[in-house]
Amino acid sequence: MVKMMFKVKKVEMETDGHGIVYLRYEDARKFNINVGDRIQLSFNKKKLVGVVNLCKSAVSLNEIGVSKEVWEDGIAEKVKISLLTKPKSVKYIRKRLLGTPLKRNEIREIIFDLMENKLSSVEAAYFVASAYVQRLSFEEEEAMTRAMVDAGKTISFSKGPIVDKHCIGGVPGNRTTPIVIPIIAAAGYLFPKTSSRAITSPAGTADVMEVLCNIEYSAKDMKKIVKKVGAAMIWGGSVNLAPVDDILLKLRYPLRLDPTSFLLASILAKKKSAGSQKVLIDIPMGAKVKDPKAAKNLAHRFQYLGKRLGMEVRSVITDGFQPIGKGVGPSLEARDVITVLQGKGPKDLREKSLRLAAEIFDMVGKRNGYAFAKKILDSGKAYQKFKQIIKAQGGNPDIQAKDIEIGKYSVDVFSQVSTSYLYYDSNIISQLARLAGAPAIKGAGVELLALSGSKVKKGKKILRIITPVKDRITLIEKFLKENDPLISRNVIIETI
Repeated sequence: MVKMMFKVKKVEMETDGHGIVYLRYEDARKFNINVGDRIQLSFNKKKLVGVVNLCKSAVSLNEIGVSKEVWEDGIAEKVKISLLTKPKSVKYIRKRLLGTPLKRNEIREIIFDLMENKLSSVEAAYFVASAYVQRLSFEEEEAMTRAMVDAGKTISFSKGPIVDKHCIGGVPGNRTTPIVIPIIAAAGYLFPKTSSRAITSPAGTADVMEVLCNIEYSAKDMKKIVKKVGAAMIWGGSVNLAPVDDILLKLRYPLRLDPTSFLLASILAKKKSAGSQKVLIDIPMGAKVKDPKAAKNLAHRFQYLGKRLGMEVRSVITDGFQPIGKGVGPSLEARDVITVLQGKGPKDLREKSLRLAAEIFDMVGKRNGYAFAKKILDSGKAYQKFKQIIKAQGGNPDIQAKDIEIGKYSVDVFSQVSTSYLYYDSNIISQLARLAGAPAIKGAGVELLALSGSKVKKGKKILRIITPVKDRITLIEKFLKENDPLISRNVIIETI
């Protein structure tokens, strides 16, 4: 045990989800501490764990710097530090990386050590990598999902059924959730929705809703909002429901990794934590899932895991080859959501939202679900419910699409050919939106001036890439010289 007290220096730096502490080389040598070691910080009967980085001048002697993940929940001005031994979970990660499936208790220990910051980002990344070396078994998937639920808080409601939906992502635009939720909630069903920020796409539901209202609430406050207005759309990282998932998301983000087992556990752990009983999963084919066989396999895995967790899960396989809606990026997608709820907006986004709402109505036993959903949307009841949700989450319920600010700099793209059916390269559209600054910069993204499937003539303006940052224009223009956002529909699928 290191007996000396160390003065704490809060470092305004957010890492990859793992708490980092900083020591001077001199102090580290004195106490035989090396880079990557885990140390325990003790103060006021409380204990925190940090992974060691060494520096020459960022902190003073007898001072310890702590990253935001360590100090954000409170820390004393001085702490006592002690060196921790390497956790058993490191051995389990190595075991799995070498191809041996893990037992329930071994998976659980990894998840809880991640939650308690006992694993370095490198060690945790190898756990993610092991899912590529060998897919998690059904037993491992269930064990990981249950451990993720148990590592955080849970919500329950006395009234049911509790419904939810999730899209596995990968499709530019596709902001159906904020449209489906008020349709379902307007019919009297509870819809506690937690969402992630974007991983592989230019925006997630949380990124879009953050344009309109506050998305950071505790589990207790989220439950109050749902009980008051019937639904909530909250960032999952704030409610502490399956919180270890956000650590795993940060690990997967740099290489846009999304192993199927982690996808399953991530989605269903949050649904289980939120008290959901009936869950609809949107699996767009052509984005993350490339063919019908893979889509059906994933749908069955969702259904199987959901059943083992006590939830009814239904999957719909949808067309994910093209962008959906007019806007790609948080603010532009928020505009689409409002216009669709007002009875206008992109027809493809409206239609898909109605189809998904119809599936949920069918799950709860409501007949003629499509007609029922359309009636709610066309009557304005869904829009009124949306305004109630926005107000309950601290936003302006009267905000209009034109009120949402977007970037003032733009690059227009013109069609180089005449075509009877416009077909976008979704991957290029996503890359353009990200080059513009989405999702971090809310007002950045891509506006589709001609929707997929349109008939266009050569020279017609089809795209506008929008950014508030002038310096990004050069990057966008360079990218466009090397990449065509349009592709032919008659593409070669496979050559054998």
